[in-house]
Amino acid sequence: MTMMMMSPVNTSAVKMTMAAGLLALPRLLLGLLLLITTTTMMTAFMMLDGGQVVVVSAHQIARKVPPLACFGDAPVARMQIDVVRSDFSSLAATSSGSTLFALNNGEKAAFQFTISSENGKIEKIAEWNLTNIVADPEGIAYLGVNKAGHEFAITDENPSKVHMVTLQHGGGGITSSSVMTTAIDPPAMANLGFEGVANVPGEGLFVVQEQKPAALWFVAASRGVVTAPQKLVDTANTLGIDALSDITAAGGDAAEPAEVFVLSKAPKQITRLDISDRNNVKIIEQYAGAICGMKQPEAIAFTTASEDGKKVRMLVGGEPTELLIFEADVDCDKKLNSTEGAAFSCPDLAATVGCDMTIEEGGCPQRRCDKALSNSEKVCTDDSPDTQCSLEECKQKCTNHAAFKCSTYAYDEAEKECYVFESCVGETDEPDYTLYVMRKGCDMTIEEGGCPQRRCDKALSNSEKVCTDDSPDTQCSLEECKQKCTNHAAFKCSTYAYDEAEKECYVFESCVGETDEPDYTLYVMTNRECKKDMSEGGCPLRMCSLEMNDSKLVCDGDAARVNGDAATPCTLDECKQKCDNDKTCAHFMHDADDNDCYLMSGCKGEGFSDDFTVYVK
Repeated sequence: MTMMMMSPVNTSAVKMTMAAGLLALPRLLLGLLLLITTTTMMTAFMMLDGGQVVVVSAHQIARKVPPLACFGDAPVARMQIDVVRSDFSSLAATSSGSTLFALNNGEKAAFQFTISSENGKIEKIAEWNLTNIVADPEGIAYLGVNKAGHEFAITDENPSKVHMVTLQHGGGGITSSSVMTTAIDPPAMANLGFEGVANVPGEGLFVVQEQKPAALWFVAASRGVVTAPQKLVDTANTLGIDALSDITAAGGDAAEPAEVFVLSKAPKQITRLDISDRNNVKIIEQYAGAICGMKQPEAIAFTTASEDGKKVRMLVGGEPTELLIFEADVDCDKKLNSTEGAAFSCPDLAATVGCDMTIEEGGCPQRRCDKALSNSEKVCTDDSPDTQCSLEECKQKCTNHAAFKCSTYAYDEAEKECYVFESCVGETDEPDYTLYVMRKGCDMTIEEGGCPQRRCDKALSNSEKVCTDDSPDTQCSLEECKQKCTNHAAFKCSTYAYDEAEKECYVFESCVGETDEPDYTLYVMTNRECKKDMSEGGCPLRMCSLEMNDSKLVCDGDAARVNGDAATPCTLDECKQKCDNDKTCAHFMHDADDNDCYLMSGCKGEGFSDDFTVYVK
């Protein structure tokens, strides 16, 4: 068998070839070449095998991606891809977009599935075990299909290599596998090597390295030839995007510059890159939007969303099994680089995680609610000693405030001034004040029974009533209420409230102005802060924010960040002992694979991590 890679098909050349050898062509070959003449935007692999030509469509070339602002702020659907089971690490689509392929890097498995456009039902078609092929499969790019199976480029994170793999039709077997690249030099640190891969026909493969350094690489792919990857750009230092998780290509008109789309976690966003000059990779535009609310964005792909090709779909996946689906018109008239506000970049983490500390816990230093946005009153001033007050008196004024029910108060120790707030809207940095809550917000899941007689303020919170008592058809059970929160597309739901008597349900993006409400019980999807110690197993797949808490990396099993050139691994028991011996340690985090250990002063901004388990001291 011989094989060659072709740039987009020149129909005139194909017609000349047909005219010259028409009488000598078998009927099947003639039919296939006629098919090529009608497919003016197709890039293909052409495989010659026993006189038969098999046309292998290249990945995502027949669709054009409009400006990212055209996809709006929110997805049209949000779902869990349970067929992947966990560790959803990359996504690819056939050229038509009708079939999707995903990787589970934890189980070293690949999956083929479809999503119904009518009811969103997910149907698994096939599954393959990649254990004997790659040690840590992180990225997948669709190359095409032939009679032997579906062909892919799959990255191995460590060692950082790219493999060409043909997966047998229907699942199970692996028809062929070969290494396409040498490992990068110097080698990537553990869990920081090759992540995603994109196939750009006529160019080659573009690969992203996760971190240290985050980088874009190029591979001049050629069947049967092992080549060395070429580093194009250090994206963290040059472009400001770090922790790269996936990359995909989507073609438009031939006159447009070659482009790829990179998904990153620091910051959480999609970045459209111009790769027409490999020596000068440039940012075209970026998109954040609903990506900001994802636990850990890991996968991106584009497919057509309509039979006429006038709509394009952007799929963004995240661990463990999250999938967001966005749609846009191909002919959308918005301009490139026109995303604004939260659609352009994620809000500051500290601004999105409100103070939840009482006076007994020390409050939240250098914070105050926005006076203009919050219903508030200044109840102590520095005009005279008679109008000043102590911290305890400030709290008492909040307790006794008659004009509204006070939930939060801010105190200036130097000036002995005090503000009281009905609810805390627009919490911001304020160097003179410390912010306190009267009672902690609900942090109870459905398994813990929720918080009875509580509900978030509907006027202040981004919310939607998804079940009503209008009829039995519009009511729902508590479990259905939770499921509606999980699948809510307009925003990422963090909290839901359920009325057992009326079977009504509210879902909330975040819970602002939590108040007493006798008919409802309030539930969070995930506890804001881990409450389990080592004896209870801690909180797997969680990590406290390193930016919002004082932290110490005391054990490092795979790199020299602690003790010069030597790795310093430690077991879970040793990590716990280090926390026990440190008076400032309130939580500790341990990575069982790499034997890393962090000691934390607290666990604000807790989020998803596929590496760590959090434990309370």
